[in-house]
Amino acid sequence: MKRIAFLILLLATMAVQAQTELYSRYANQEGVKVASVSGFAIDSVSRVDVTVIEAVDDEGWAWMKGEFYIGDLATEQEQGLREGSDVVLFARRSRSNPGKNAPVVDENIDVAASCYMGVSYLQRAVYIFCADSEAQSDAIATMLVKKIMHSSR
Repeated sequence: MKRIAFLILLLATMAVQAQTELYSRYANQEGVKVASVSGFAIDSVSRVDVTVIEAVDDEGWAWMKGEFYIGDLATEQEQGLREGSDVVLFARRSRSNPGKNAPVVDENIDVAASCYMGVSYLQRAVYIFCADSEAQSDAIATMLVKKIMHSSR
């Protein structure tokens, strides 16, 4: 019992320390829950900051779709969603404003000023992964592609 109480306290402390700028930006938005984790393990070497925004009601999901420019699904995707299959998409976006496209410098995406945003339509959630290097960015993209492949089965 003491071990469980300690773990709960540790997780609560970590959550407070892990509050990112994105967390602060969206934490008070009605209709959504926001969580943030610093040092989330993408693979055996890559650790990144992740902010998760999840709709708690239809109004929250509508706000998220507008804020992050989340498009409507095709008819067959909607049918799959109704049957319990997730539709997972991801895109490279601006780190300071994930509703905007990733900044480009000299025809290359600016890794330091960009993030990956993943969307789960089933969970009505947005996952924002912030990388500090091209290697971390590649690890995030690999993880998200695997998630898409898994969700399409």
